[in-house]
Amino acid sequence: MGMKRRVLSIVVLILAVLSIALIAACDTLNDLKTDVTIEVGSPISIDAFFENVPEGAQFLTDVSGINTNEPGVYQLKIGCGKKSADVILRIEDHTPPTGEAVPQTVYLNWKMPEATEVIANLFDFSGVALVEYQDGVPSFTDGGEYQVPVVVTDVYGNSGVIMVPFTVINDTTAPVISGVHELELEGNPDQLDFYEGVTVVDDYDPEPIISVDETEVDYTKAGKYNLTYRAVDKAGNIATVTTTITVKIADANAKNKKSGGDPGTYYVGDGDPYALARKIMSGLYRKNDVETARAIFNWVHDNLWFRLLSGTRNYEHAAYRGFTKRSGDCYVYYSCCKMLLDIAGIENMRVDRSPKLNGKIHFWLLVKLNGEWYHCDATEGYNDHPGVWFMCTDAQINDRYHKFNGALYPPRAGGSKEFASPTPLPTEEPSVTPSPSVSPSVTPTVQPSEGPTPTPSESNQTPTPTPVTETPTPTGAAEPTATPVPTPTDAPEDTPTTVPQPTKDTSSESSDGE
Repeated sequence: MGMKRRVLSIVVLILAVLSIALIAACDTLNDLKTDVTIEVGSPISIDAFFENVPEGAQFLTDVSGINTNEPGVYQLKIGCGKKSADVILRIEDHTPPTGEAVPQTVYLNWKMPEATEVIANLFDFSGVALVEYQDGVPSFTDGGEYQVPVVVTDVYGNSGVIMVPFTVINDTTAPVISGVHELELEGNPDQLDFYEGVTVVDDYDPEPIISVDETEVDYTKAGKYNLTYRAVDKAGNIATVTTTITVKIADANAKNKKSGGDPGTYYVGDGDPYALARKIMSGLYRKNDVETARAIFNWVHDNLWFRLLSGTRNYEHAAYRGFTKRSGDCYVYYSCCKMLLDIAGIENMRVDRSPKLNGKIHFWLLVKLNGEWYHCDATEGYNDHPGVWFMCTDAQINDRYHKFNGALYPPRAGGSKEFASPTPLPTEEPSVTPSPSVSPSVTPTVQPSEGPTPTPSESNQTPTPTPVTETPTPTGAAEPTATPVPTPTDAPEDTPTTVPQPTKDTSSESSDGE
């Protein structure tokens, strides 16, 4: 009996010693780390503050409200038993942005896309500050398959490299035009179909653009005239085929009949331009106003041939000429674009060049897209700019063709001043492709809010975390680049069947235009 009592006493003594040792170890907080850094996006764990977490250790500060997806510095309180201590938690971003390569197919002589156009689905907790080609804008000397490195950097200077596949096509062969034949006309030239039986194929471009130059033809005078077919592929290769058209005049007075010829004026008939515009517009609707407007300007640019005209300008006559003759000057291009935009319900207004260039005026449009006004011009005929000016700011359309009095128009996109008027650049680089549409973005910054450090009290209230005003210093941060708006190629299946009625432009001009 005495032996059992002695054993029981020893066990009780051992348990008491262990309990005292455990409480003492917890009270000392010997293994506590007072300054801890975790990666942005990581959870906050008590384990991060100890080499070996003592039993009963816990946050005395409520950390549930800390957003670990944003860098910041916080003062917290940790306790164990009767002991507590202040610690610093740093949430820092050391991870580069992520993104996906967008494979590119380009022609050797094309202007290369911006770096922002070849990377998609960019993500970084702190925000992406810069997207750039690692070795500068790529310049290829031959066709083939290439891997182009693109560097993506966040506001803290963390950088990663994404390899983008480029398929480069070296196309030096012009399209082949077939089926061109001699034409004969007696009567209204609107009866002519220049493209009947005519085809064009190219070794790379599935849809080369073909147009007809009829500027030598006088439809009011009998005779044989030259017609020139021109086809251009995406690489800029041009093919031409010339044929003849024989104009027969039924009687001596036919040349004085407005309905019987094309004297090179805006008036070519009494047809309904709005009916023609609605028919054309039915195939140009896209999924949003930006893509629809781009389709409109592409259609007008690709389907009209530039030709100077005489006579007094009339908006409806000019549009009718463009839709039927597929030729005209800048006022015809403007009128066709405006009528199509009106039918699509896209707000727009005319812009006149000021001052005149070589005594001639020029017309283009301001179009309201994504809530802002952009310059858009479909006019064909500029050797140093064969493409479409689309969604351009004042700075992007800053050339001798587009000087204007900014005081007459609403503020444009890109932060232009109300009275801004572009000044020609020292040098003008020709561009094969139109300027991309841009949507401005904002440089993300980290600004932890400030607040007083709570005073410890003996109450049971849980303190809230206090952000420390120590802000991480970004390294290598740069302004973010803009993301262009893609150019549509195919019409959506849900093309509208009804369209709003257009607002007529009854203005007329008597000055010569380009």
